[in-house]
Amino acid sequence: MKYCKHLFFLVFLFLLSCDKDIVYSKFYSDFKENRWLTKEVKSFDFLIKNNESKVDLILHLGHVYDFQFQSVPFNVIIFYPDGKKESIPINLKIKDENGKDLADCSGDICDLYFTIKEKMALQKGKYKVEIKNNFSGDYLPNVLGVGIKVKKQ
Repeated sequence: MKYCKHLFFLVFLFLLSCDKDIVYSKFYSDFKENRWLTKEVKSFDFLIKNNESKVDLILHLGHVYDFQFQSVPFNVIIFYPDGKKESIPINLKIKDENGKDLADCSGDICDLYFTIKEKMALQKGKYKVEIKNNFSGDYLPNVLGVGIKVKKQ
């Protein structure tokens, strides 16, 4: 029993250390009927407490297996603490040329990660990231969620 407690503690420490490089992470999974309305912008507000020299900004799209589109257009806007903003258009590839899903799938649930910006230098302050799908219809179907991660390199 004594060894089990130590093993449990070591596993807990290992799992805790896995996320030490994540500066910020948020995932929205509140899409009614798995539909992301084209007019709906997802917003992520976070505070950087210490200057970060090299971080990646990563988009996380959760979708239903065998998504019906090869790619989906998005627009990402980053609002910096100094008042500047940067708009980044993305045509997110969902499937490769052979129609194979690029996401990690388990059953009917798929998670696709895409690096929006690499090796960003972030100064202390408040940041805001907005993500909008630029799908041509009223809504993007079969979306389970969308999120971002800010991860140290």
